[in-house]
Amino acid sequence: MKSTRLLIACAALLSFFAIAVSQGDAKHFTKEGLVFDYANGWTIADESNTDAQQFTLNRSGSDAQIRIFAHRGKVDSPEKLAQAKKAFIDPYVKSVSNTFVQMGAKPETTPATSEIGGAPADGVRVKASLSGEPGEADVYWVTLGERVVVLTFFGPDKALKQATPAWDTIRTTLKIEPPPKAGATPKTKP
Repeated sequence: MKSTRLLIACAALLSFFAIAVSQGDAKHFTKEGLVFDYANGWTIADESNTDAQQFTLNRSGSDAQIRIFAHRGKVDSPEKLAQAKKAFIDPYVKSVSNTFVQMGAKPETTPATSEIGGAPADGVRVKASLSGEPGEADVYWVTLGERVVVLTFFGPDKALKQATPAWDTIRTTLKIEPPPKAGATPKTKP
């Protein structure tokens, strides 16, 4: 009995290390104040516009996907966050659920919480089964650096399980840096 447990524990540990090694060292991303680390092997598609920075991260051979949406508007009060939730977060969550419906699934939405960049984040988990394969979309939102950030992690359950270390890297390292102060000059050393 003990040898079976030891064998299972060793197999789990080897799987964890295999995933970590296959992802290699994390890469660093920074653009217009949005900063995060992401796993090696993942690609970033920039879909930004004047309203928001939007990035989609994919990995070849995986059906998991991570999306980052950082609104450019200033959100510096609970009232403004409530307005943002009504204006674009709630419609986005509804569109995610509707996508599952259009694909023939019956999604179930439940509240969820997480942590993004060290701050508590509210969210929802949309679960559905497509052609017998379970999957989900986790959508979380938080205010960082006076901007609303929405993170989405979605795909089939098997792909999400393998991509969780990459998701955790982005989720825990994401931050919004303040813009440089007007008229400030970089300090140089003589």
